Amino acid sequence: MEKDFHYHIIYSLARCTGYDREEAWVMAYSSQFVDDNNEGPYTIDGGEVLFPKKLQADGGVYHPVMTQSLSPKSLDFYVQKYVYMPFHFIPGDGRVTIRGKRNPYCVEPDSTRARGLLEGALKSGDPYAIGIALHTYVDTWSHQNFTAFREDWNSVYPWYNVFKSYVPNIGHAEAGHAPDIISARWIDHRFGDEEVENRGRAMEAIKAVFDALSQFRGGEKWDAVERSYWEIVKAKGYDERIKVNALFVKERFNEEVPYYDKNLWIRDALTCITWNDNWVEELVGQKEEDDPLVRVSPRSGFRRSHWYLFQQAAKAHLARAMDLVKGI
Repeated sequence: MEKDFHYHIIYSLARCTGYDREEAWVMAYSSQFVDDNNEGPYTIDGGEVLFPKKLQADGGVYHPVMTQSLSPKSLDFYVQKYVYMPFHFIPGDGRVTIRGKRNPYCVEPDSTRARGLLEGALKSGDPYAIGIALHTYVDTWSHQNFTAFREDWNSVYPWYNVFKSYVPNIGHAEAGHAPDIISARWIDHRFGDEEVENRGRAMEAIKAVFDALSQFRGGEKWDAVERSYWEIVKAKGYDERIKVNALFVKERFNEEVPYYDKNLWIRDALTCITWNDNWVEELVGQKEEDDPLVRVSPRSGFRRSHWYLFQQAAKAHLARAMDLVKGI
């Protein structure tokens, strides 16, 4: 899914199911930041920086984790295994058959593992953990029938369609961005020539998230909001969906959906200083050729920052997800 779902719709769903404005914002921001917590760049102190591999913090070293990759590094098996699979392509229940075969890593909507991750996060009450788990859970609808890995299973187009089948078969790369766009219609040729209508999938995901969140907070009844979500999903495009969702929030809660800025949390947590040739390399970490000429350091109150708390929740999510797939 795109930001219109991961951030805007998640925010309204959280508000409708009894979460206060601050909790809903943290959940929605965490949900969207799973996609934006990648290689970067980020704007900090007026300069651009890439994802910090490690930080000097409290007399030690802190290692954050990436939850998305948008660079050629995606070809790395370890990125597929430790970034794509736990956060975007959590394996399903082994029920999908393609070309007479099954794949244990294939994503399925509302799968046992994805639902378990969300239920665990909800029980913890941690809005960062809930937001991250919601991202993974929602992606089981948009990423269904694909895996996190580079393999023929993900080949959407026949081999003779040279130009389209040339793309590395990682996730839904061959299908492009279409599976994530709520208003898109596309064909998954592995299942014939029938069009996939994403609006139906998106609505199923909305209802499932609403039901899951309602079990812990209550809030509205589904019958009271179902029509509004159909109006959001049926909107013509990305911007229109955000607008209709914002109007829904305004009418129901008399508030605006907080503005999303991917730089906000990392900017509040870290600061950067121009490289100094006299610095000792061991103190600042390796300086690679593609790194910006800056050193990133924690600000005061780093361990109370949203970015740090998100990172901690992401590490816990990664551990739980990898534990869930250890038997495959």
